[in-house]
Amino acid sequence: MNKIFKAVAGIFLCGMLLVGGRASAESDMDIFIETLGNTAQTGDRIFNQDIFFIVPSMFSEVDLIGGIENGKIRLAGNFGLWMTDNNGVSTSHEIPFYLVQTSDAVTLYAETDKKWKKATMKVPADKISQIFVADTYADLEQQINRVKEVTVLRESDNQRTLLVKLDGNKIADEFLNEVRAEMQKDPMASKIFGYIETGIRNADIWYTWTVNKNTWQTVTLSANLSGLIQSIAQTALNDPEQPIPAPFIEMLEPFAYYSEFRIYTTYLSDEAKSRLEIPKKVLKAKEVESFSDTGDKKKKK
Repeated sequence: MNKIFKAVAGIFLCGMLLVGGRASAESDMDIFIETLGNTAQTGDRIFNQDIFFIVPSMFSEVDLIGGIENGKIRLAGNFGLWMTDNNGVSTSHEIPFYLVQTSDAVTLYAETDKKWKKATMKVPADKISQIFVADTYADLEQQINRVKEVTVLRESDNQRTLLVKLDGNKIADEFLNEVRAEMQKDPMASKIFGYIETGIRNADIWYTWTVNKNTWQTVTLSANLSGLIQSIAQTALNDPEQPIPAPFIEMLEPFAYYSEFRIYTTYLSDEAKSRLEIPKKVLKAKEVESFSDTGDKKKKK
């Protein structure tokens, strides 16, 4: 199961109860553990992912095809941003992109200023794989420990749909362990990370997950992170010390009360692999340090 969703684990209310119900929360947890163990062994997969974020006067979306093959990830997609200013003037930006993982790095290709550019980041393979693949006992155990409650929403001969509620306190503890060093270096970073920690603890975090029981492949995974984003922003707004400059406080208000952040993932057939092939003209992209660069300078060694 995709860790991009486990870490945030989505908060998507399904509202449909299993006809006749399940015997107990404990038995539903057992079903979740069985499902998690079976799907962790499915290996290669192709999926479509749609991520969108909305606040008043702004809408952004990432629509991509992804593939995991031999534990490595490939992506092909488009990032879009649409905004309307106070005068009612609308602007839009769309950036097509590709991402390829090698043994120790990821290379991102993106088209900006009508030019294709690429940037490579050195990242240990295991760190990349942890985002998309969980196939070790330790990974699975950590995922199970994050879960507070599971409800089987639907069970048939072919499919199973689960509502998984996560423990915000455990996720917040994990977050703190990751950022503790940065918090000790910078007081403002400590304050901001503190808002995130408190927001996670106060938010309901959950996702829905449908699995094909014949192949043990994920069919759909849906996460609604709106409540999480709002909880973090509200924590910052309600801080009596107000260390954040006034313009940023004003900017936070839409995030605190009107934002929406959703993720939908649908798994595809192998025929979709052709969408991941990078065109030759893209492979010729110039290496840049930043995608704001013109592409005329070579990346420093």
